[in-house]
Amino acid sequence: MTANFHLVLVHSAGWQAIADFETIKRHVEELAPDIEVFIVSNEMPSSYTRKKAAARPSLVFSPIRLLAFAPARGKVYAGQPMSKLVEMQKLAAGGMRVPRFEEIRPGTTLSPEDYGPHTIVKASYAYAAWGQGIELHLTESVRYRPPEDYPKDHPGRRAPMVAQAYIDCGHAMSCRVLTLFGAPIFSYLRRATKPLALAGRIGPFAVPDFLPAPPDMTAHVTEEPDMLAFAAKAYEAMPEVALQACDILRDKEGGLHLLEINPGGGTWMFSSKNAQMYKDRLGTDDLSAYFDAFRLCARLLVERTRAEAE
Repeated sequence: MTANFHLVLVHSAGWQAIADFETIKRHVEELAPDIEVFIVSNEMPSSYTRKKAAARPSLVFSPIRLLAFAPARGKVYAGQPMSKLVEMQKLAAGGMRVPRFEEIRPGTTLSPEDYGPHTIVKASYAYAAWGQGIELHLTESVRYRPPEDYPKDHPGRRAPMVAQAYIDCGHAMSCRVLTLFGAPIFSYLRRATKPLALAGRIGPFAVPDFLPAPPDMTAHVTEEPDMLAFAAKAYEAMPEVALQACDILRDKEGGLHLLEINPGGGTWMFSSKNAQMYKDRLGTDDLSAYFDAFRLCARLLVERTRAEAE
């Protein structure tokens, strides 16, 4: 059968294993003989493949932003780094339940009536992993600090700081639902087994310090229907970002709150630099097995290619 469409998967070394994309490619070829699949490197122009892929209507998918590779044609879905302020504004405008937030500017004062007794302070751009640079403050103490007042390596030197209402979950928790076009392809939930006491925690609030180690912490893949549906709704709020790593909290009353979707796309959890950690904590060698993720990715990409290739 002659191909009618082309699908271009853009691989970025260090961010995803190329074997993942090769598996997705095989599934697409099984599902859709009318789609020819190309895997290209994001580190080079790939001039020959670029020209060949442009011969038919194409769809281009890259978890992170396009670097050296620039497609000659096609509908492009690629990671889009953006400030947390812009991201949260888009999500809130799209109807998502996000914690109250605002940029901390000269003269900013926060009311405990609006934010509660505690407030998270973090950079509007994520320059460090695992929550480094995030701090917990008493709400009434939050004040603007000029960039030069922060320590040398603090993200506050490079971007405005943001105040975000602290969500009381009762127990320390962290949940990420990874979606492609709104469909969950992986999830990971960590939760402390003991109630969280905030006393003495004012100040740095990095994730490794916030969540305890086993046996006081459990980790598992979550398939809670409301949490997965909540993540799917986030895609409706920002449909231009295909791959979304939705960081979600469940408060003490059971309500869900979206912290961010990590639109930059460095969140291919199956083979990212943190993949081994997830494997160790979940006791598995194959993170893609839980949602049959690569077959599901193939099906979703087939549907999008047929519907949107340009």
